[in-house]
Amino acid sequence: MSCIKRRNFIATLAAGVFGFGAAGRLQAEPAVSNSGPKESSPPKIKKYNALGKTGLKVSDVSYGAISLFEPNVLRYAYDCGINYFDTAEGYLRMKGETYVGIGLKGVRDKVIITTKHPQGAPQKADKASLIKRVEDSLKRLQSDYIDIAMVHGLGDLSALLKNQEIMSAYDQLKKDGKIRFTGFSTHNANLTLKQALDSDFAQVILFMYNHMEGKEIEPLVKAVREKGIGTVAMKIFAGGKHGNLKGMISKEVSYPQAAIRWVLSNPDVDTCIPTISSYSHVEEYIAASGKPLDRAALAMISRYQKQAHNIYCRVSCTECLSACPNNVAVNEVLRYAMYFEDYGMQKEALGYYADLEPALKPLNCSNCPGYCDKACPYGLKVKSRLLHSHDILTA
Repeated sequence: MSCIKRRNFIATLAAGVFGFGAAGRLQAEPAVSNSGPKESSPPKIKKYNALGKTGLKVSDVSYGAISLFEPNVLRYAYDCGINYFDTAEGYLRMKGETYVGIGLKGVRDKVIITTKHPQGAPQKADKASLIKRVEDSLKRLQSDYIDIAMVHGLGDLSALLKNQEIMSAYDQLKKDGKIRFTGFSTHNANLTLKQALDSDFAQVILFMYNHMEGKEIEPLVKAVREKGIGTVAMKIFAGGKHGNLKGMISKEVSYPQAAIRWVLSNPDVDTCIPTISSYSHVEEYIAASGKPLDRAALAMISRYQKQAHNIYCRVSCTECLSACPNNVAVNEVLRYAMYFEDYGMQKEALGYYADLEPALKPLNCSNCPGYCDKACPYGLKVKSRLLHSHDILTA
């Protein structure tokens, strides 16, 4: 079908939908019902992209294994064409890598596995401990090597690069063939992507990007991609609140499919990793592979934006932090509540919150006038959400 021009949409759809100007690449598609009987054969990945200059080709829709309880779901995803699997040392209370290893046993040489290791304070990390942690990950993954070893939750790349112990550890692990490529995940892409342009450490970067958050980093995403760094998008569902919103049912496209297609319509994004924890997730998300953005997808996204604009806490926003007299970790607390209420990850969310230092929890918010409410540029009722989050996350 011919492309639908931007001018046909501007009058009817919110400007926030377009982000990097994707409207010029929209294509019309025949309506497809999601409510009918499933196809006799499973859906298949339709598109594979080069992952930066690594030489790897990855499925455009890949596998986020943060909430996984059935290893066979991984094998089903592989059978449907997914070949990139993302996990981390700490997922599922140190069991996530084990599930990935079980699920992909026998096809290890046909898939790409990324795992992540949080460094805490980079200046305190040492070579021996990192090498030991990577070797422990290899045992859990039942593999001799990790395709991409990432520093997890990196907020400042310069601090990591200054630690010669860590740099030496990664160099040694590469020399020994235990890891192939290095990179990092980040919630502070405005800083870390810029820093990555001046360093050769990151060969792949995992960053947050969706139709409600992350559009401001698109020039940086383009720049790192042009440098040859692989780009992987996470948190692509903008909070995943569609189950609690009105009018989010469509015969033409589901909200997750629309959100995936929005992310992948940016040519500078190599792949995305929606959290997959069921066979139905595999089928629904893979159905968006290789499909362009169209009117139905944009309409779905527009409905979501209108309803979620003042209830979705932008994870990368820090406007309220300086206004809090008690130094509450607002982003983390509300993110864990999002995992609990919207992602269906109750057990993991409770664990994450339990591990948060008491001084960073909203224990004194009831006595505060709500400076965070006034500071939020999106109109969220931050104080009440913090109190609610503490209630549901306290076991």
